Amino acid sequence: MTTSPLLHPGRPRLIVLEGIDLSGRTTQVELLRDWLEAQCFSITTTAWRTSPLISDVLARARAGTPLQPLAYSLLYCADHIDRTQRVIKPALERGEIVIADRYTYTAFAREAARGLDTAWVRNLYRFSVQPDAVYYLHISPEEAVERRRLLQHQRQSQALVSSVSHGQKDGKHKGEKDGKKHKHKRRQENTRPLLSTVVLSSPQLSQEALESFRLFEKKMYSEYQQMQKEFGFTVIEGNQPIEQVQDALRSIVIQLLSTM
Repeated sequence: MTTSPLLHPGRPRLIVLEGIDLSGRTTQVELLRDWLEAQCFSITTTAWRTSPLISDVLARARAGTPLQPLAYSLLYCADHIDRTQRVIKPALERGEIVIADRYTYTAFAREAARGLDTAWVRNLYRFSVQPDAVYYLHISPEEAVERRRLLQHQRQSQALVSSVSHGQKDGKHKGEKDGKKHKHKRRQENTRPLLSTVVLSSPQLSQEALESFRLFEKKMYSEYQQMQKEFGFTVIEGNQPIEQVQDALRSIVIQLLSTM
């Protein structure tokens, strides 16, 4: 028996989720995609900085000596051009729903925060497909900083647990080779130095780095607030529990898909 979609959109849709860093966009895109697919809709997702032609170049640029804002801007635009031609337009032509984790508005906000001319940046992206809806996950810069601090602590804890676990396994294997005698002592000898090394070598998020992040997110936030008024973003409060944010998204997406 073939299951039909609960709704039959009259045309393909381009849905965009925007917001400052750590606003929860990616999680919400994944949940929304899974839910819509369960309703038998054809879904394509696309995310910022994922072009197979450009993503490696961007990764190397971000990991190496920082580039000038203009160079970053052109690379991000190249990423968007490639995804528009390879992913977004073909999916829309097939009649699918495209969900974008960040879109041109990310470039508008970031490049303005980096000091580039707003009119020049917007003209750079004039080729872009106009979205049918933009949902802005609103969190404050202070919330973004707190989420980054928490994320860093989680990563350090996971690295510590993983490293200590490996050290204990190594100690166990060495002990088994030499017999069970002195097994406990050898395990301690292998674990203690490793534990000390992990704690000391774990990357720390300095107050200076946090402050730099906060200032940049504050600039981005200001740009998003202005664009929300200019472009009419639908605002969803991103500091709610994940399930509540998803429920709000599903409700307004259903309304979008039910209109011709």
